[in-house]
Amino acid sequence: MVKKILLLGLLCNILNGFGQQSSFQIWSETGVKGKISKKIDYSIDITNRFGQYKLVTFFPQVSIKYKLADWIKPSIDYRWIANREDNGNYLASHRINGNLQFSHSLKRFNFGLRVRYQYSFKGVTSNYEPEFDKAIRIKPSLSYDIKKSVFSTIVSCEFFYNSAQGYWANRLTRIRSFVGVDINLKGPNDLQLGCFYDQKVNLPGLESKYVFSATYAYNISNKSKKKVND
Repeated sequence: MVKKILLLGLLCNILNGFGQQSSFQIWSETGVKGKISKKIDYSIDITNRFGQYKLVTFFPQVSIKYKLADWIKPSIDYRWIANREDNGNYLASHRINGNLQFSHSLKRFNFGLRVRYQYSFKGVTSNYEPEFDKAIRIKPSLSYDIKKSVFSTIVSCEFFYNSAQGYWANRLTRIRSFVGVDINLKGPNDLQLGCFYDQKVNLPGLESKYVFSATYAYNISNKSKKKVND
């Protein structure tokens, strides 16, 4: 049932986006991750977002995650963000994310739910932008480990809610859907490939993005050879 809801939401977002101004971007993320202790993980990564043959957004991020229980992991992220304005200048901001990640596994399925509160200061633009300002974000997800394969399929749909003060407050402002695969590479290498459909809603100048995404992480805490899902 959850899988059907996520797929239906993705289809509806794409159909609704046909009447909006659309663009295409490529997002890449590279980084390292490891363990500080048995219950505390860390990650350091850099994300680049390219559109119209130029770099439009760049941000490094540092994250700390704590395993409170098998099914819940709180975490905190810090980002320094450089975003390209229409005049070609890059303006900087800082952002802190507080996250709660819930998960439940059933045979080869994994059901996830991430609740995030993001707080930005020294805002990137004078206008409200749900990617960079204060927001509450909710992302349900579903993954499936394919038997005797190096692939795990993933589908998710994230909802942005404006929690800041102002004219555009107290409303849903963005829906971001994702379909992709995790690839079980040898050794400490983690790779994810996928496509986003990113759509602004309930805001002036509505626009949507079609995004190809590639994420690579070197897992310092796992240097042994991985096994194919059996």
